[in-house]
Amino acid sequence: MSVTALGKIVVVDNDENITSLLGVNLGSEGYEVIICPEAEGVAKSDLSGVRLIMADAMDSDYSGIMLLNDIKSNPVTAHIGFILCSMHDSERLIIEALDAGADDYIVKPFSLRELVARAKAVIRRHARFIDAAPTTGTTIDFHSLHLDLMTRSVTDNGQVLTLTKTEYSILELLLKQVGTYVSRAEIYKTVWKDDLAKSNDRIVDTNISRLRKKLGPLAVHLINRSGLGYMMKP
Repeated sequence: MSVTALGKIVVVDNDENITSLLGVNLGSEGYEVIICPEAEGVAKSDLSGVRLIMADAMDSDYSGIMLLNDIKSNPVTAHIGFILCSMHDSERLIIEALDAGADDYIVKPFSLRELVARAKAVIRRHARFIDAAPTTGTTIDFHSLHLDLMTRSVTDNGQVLTLTKTEYSILELLLKQVGTYVSRAEIYKTVWKDDLAKSNDRIVDTNISRLRKKLGPLAVHLINRSGLGYMMKP
């Protein structure tokens, strides 16, 4: 399976019906889904590009809780979102999972649509940790683009891009969340800093259209999806 724009999700479960359904539904959302029937070995595998691990608690020598502990105790993988699933609606297990760093706990049987929605919510919360747009604290680099957050200037292959204050603010916002859709409402609230006014979709779209023209060939990375908003695609 080819690597998709939105990253990878690892599903750890030995129930083929569940893994098949999740593979289809999460795949249709734009993620590469990796199925692992056993939890053992997952923590030591190559998890680069993984946004989320969804694991069954598993009654085995190496359980989902053990995998959760190994993932969250390793600084290299601690940023990865983690959802634990289980047939047991046990308060003790839920508390144990959350204390270990799980982002969510889902009881089987579950609603497939709800699980997909929860998965996307966890990925959004972890988006700021994704190393899709490397930053040194005061700069952001994306392909040939270089943003200086202190001077609020942008260069493309060393050539200065002349952006308006609004265009720069939109670009900075999107590059800080590479691989994640940002809604028009969030863009409007962040860039125009108006919490009270209703989101003005037209003014957002107009400014992004102008930004696209100035980005030239790199504009291919600035995509939009109805109902989700805009995203800078890695």
